[in-house]
Amino acid sequence: MDDLRDEVRRLVAERGARAGSVTVVAVDGPSGSGKTTLAARLGDDLGALVLHVDDMHQGWTGVLETVDLARASLVSAWVEGEPASHPTWDWDEDVAGPACAVPRADLVVLEGVGAFAIAGDSASARVWVEAPDDERHVRAIARDGEVFERHWDEWADQERRLWRVSSGRTDADLAVDTAEGAAPVHSSPIPPVPHDRPTLPGHRSLTDPVPPPTPHTGPPLWLVVLGVVAVSLSMRTLMTSLPPLLPRIREDLGLSSVWLGVLTTLPVLCMGLLAPASARLGLRLGVARCISIAMVAVAAGNLVRTLGHEVPALYLGTLCAGAGIALAGTLLPGMVKASFPPGRAGLATGLQMFAMMGGAAVAAAVSVPLAGALGDWDLALGFWGLLAVVGLALWLPVDRAVHHGGDHDQHPPDSSHRLPWRSGTAWCVAGFLAVQSWQFYSSLAWLSPTYVGHGWEAQDAGLLLSVFTGAQFVSGLVGPAVTDRVGDWRVPLVAAALCGLAGQAGVWAAPDAAPWVWAVLLGVAQGASFAIGLVLLVRYAGSPAAAARFTAMAFLVSYTVASMGPTTMGAVRDLSGDYSSIWLVLAVLMLAQLGLALLLRPSRPPVR
Repeated sequence: MDDLRDEVRRLVAERGARAGSVTVVAVDGPSGSGKTTLAARLGDDLGALVLHVDDMHQGWTGVLETVDLARASLVSAWVEGEPASHPTWDWDEDVAGPACAVPRADLVVLEGVGAFAIAGDSASARVWVEAPDDERHVRAIARDGEVFERHWDEWADQERRLWRVSSGRTDADLAVDTAEGAAPVHSSPIPPVPHDRPTLPGHRSLTDPVPPPTPHTGPPLWLVVLGVVAVSLSMRTLMTSLPPLLPRIREDLGLSSVWLGVLTTLPVLCMGLLAPASARLGLRLGVARCISIAMVAVAAGNLVRTLGHEVPALYLGTLCAGAGIALAGTLLPGMVKASFPPGRAGLATGLQMFAMMGGAAVAAAVSVPLAGALGDWDLALGFWGLLAVVGLALWLPVDRAVHHGGDHDQHPPDSSHRLPWRSGTAWCVAGFLAVQSWQFYSSLAWLSPTYVGHGWEAQDAGLLLSVFTGAQFVSGLVGPAVTDRVGDWRVPLVAAALCGLAGQAGVWAAPDAAPWVWAVLLGVAQGASFAIGLVLLVRYAGSPAAAARFTAMAFLVSYTVASMGPTTMGAVRDLSGDYSSIWLVLAVLMLAQLGLALLLRPSRPPVR
């Protein structure tokens, strides 16, 4: 402790206060390593105020949320010279507690899991505390009892997830091994102490290099990228392979437009209703394992549709695959966020969207030729089950690597409760996504049949649908980038709405004048609107856990409402007797989307 105290004092003297007038010493490390005891002694020696991050943690799955909240209320307040406070948690009610005021102090020791991330660059000294895993486990259970025993693995998962995306051991100035017989050591970035500095007999010097940390045993990034792309390819083929074949299905099975719309409605309804349950299942079983289960369901459901001349098999297969899509679609973004560094998560998300849109475009383009080559439309629908089997085969190595390494921290925070129903911002975004998704899935279902009704060959109508989905490649990737440049995302949202309005008006009033232009305008509008909508789920969220709850609520509302779109538009077609009425209704809805976009100003209150 004497050597550690002296080293901390030297760092503080050299670096000075970095959080306004407050000097912060951050003490971090895994549970049971001895942080609390060490920080208390260090605080006494330095005459510092000691703050414990354990008093701030937002439940058993809220470590990342704690970091965001504490950084804002503590460090940001110190930097700006304002009164500081820290978040609390009511463990009896399992809800956030009131903020706790922090006394004024010139020197603060901030101790606990996440202290490095909370303090950030405002820390004048960073001390990492560690010990062997079995020793830490014994200490932690002896201190906190049976309740921690039940949550030990879950909490360790949260710790690893935090240190994967934020400051950890490699950012420490000093590292302290609290195992019996060990001594403090420092990591290489620290400026060296004088060479004549004495060392403790039989111990390593504080100037000795820290042994490298144990490497993470999770799957390599290239394997995760391959798995994410493979899974994403199957996320929309179930829906886009269907519309070009609807005229033949209607003729063979004698189904009404309403019942044909149900085939597109079922997967969308699953995506809405199962979003909260999917998040909870990912928490219970692990995200990687749940995505494997999801791909089995997608493959099985598609293959069951090969029995499509049996109407129950057609609908049951669609329902099964839709449930799989809902499960994977809800959890895959969390896998990307947990597996990739912040600087590369955007690229991974872009690849995910690119693969999803690419699979959708290909399925729309080749459905009719595939039906001709295989001999019937039901075999063409079932073919996409083989793509899901390939996706499962490429995902299983990710699943095995995650579980072999004991790395179960891929699941998102529990987002199945405390959804932000009282947030006006949340309702505004959910309403925007509901109107946008209604239009997207309705366009997806009825663009090809509209042009078949105008005398086009089914294959050409399928190519038109492929252009519609393919146009989303560019707009889905460019839209979020534009929001970063213009600052106010209403600008691209309004531009996208006007493009969609022009495309819908064109299909309604002059379908044969420029059909390929109308398809491109519709695709550009839907791709940009959906992608920017996903960005808003992050931008308006006050923390990662809030983003998870916000997403679950938005998906529940928007997809549930949107699931009625294709069926309702089918009923409009049956009542009016032609397809043009569908596009008139969609144009009116685009005006509503335009109005909602104007309400989404950046200054809206964040979602907590």
